[in-house]
Amino acid sequence: MLFNITRSVARSACRLSYRAPVATHVPRAMAVGSTRAFAAAQKPKMEDGTLEGRYATALFMASSGRLETVYNDLVVIRTMMQESKEFKLAIETPGVDPESKLVAFEAICKKAGTDAAVINFMKVLVENKRAHLLSKMIDLFENFYRAEKGLVLCKVTSAAPLSSAQQGQVKDAVQKRAEKGATLIMEYNTNPALLGGLVVKMGEAVLDFSVTTRLERLQTQLLAPVA
Repeated sequence: MLFNITRSVARSACRLSYRAPVATHVPRAMAVGSTRAFAAAQKPKMEDGTLEGRYATALFMASSGRLETVYNDLVVIRTMMQESKEFKLAIETPGVDPESKLVAFEAICKKAGTDAAVINFMKVLVENKRAHLLSKMIDLFENFYRAEKGLVLCKVTSAAPLSSAQQGQVKDAVQKRAEKGATLIMEYNTNPALLGGLVVKMGEAVLDFSVTTRLERLQTQLLAPVA
């Protein structure tokens, strides 16, 4: 039901309210007020100096005491963007009238019961013409959230699907390499090009035990000039 409303509202915004992009100015007082409000808030445990990262950091700091709720609301919005082309288009198209975007966002968020911090965040993105960066901002906020909760994404890629028992063995082995107290979020994928073995990406660390890599190393050794 919610996705039907999303498509309807977003379609109307795109169809009826197209205008040429016009630069907008955000009052300096607004930025100063926001900075003061965030000054006492907790910063994320990891940093990202990109434009998207600064916005995601601001939202994280505004989510004090409601981090779980805000994160879940952002996941819902990301899912809607993935499942509704109209909603994604309404967000990412610069030429859609900002007022129509705000109307669409508020209608959708009201129906979904979205937290006020997320609604205000969406308004700021529209006013600052940064709504097209929302997907990246949500991904970064998710990184901040996981770091705060001690959650570590672990992507395991194998040549063929692993059985439940094999997945358990891999998780146990990787858990021993993780920091104490960390909770692994396991994600299993397949890539026949690996030929065999595994490639494990845990956070920023990559452990490559694939047959393909072993063959490449062997080939390099065989082609190296003999001393």
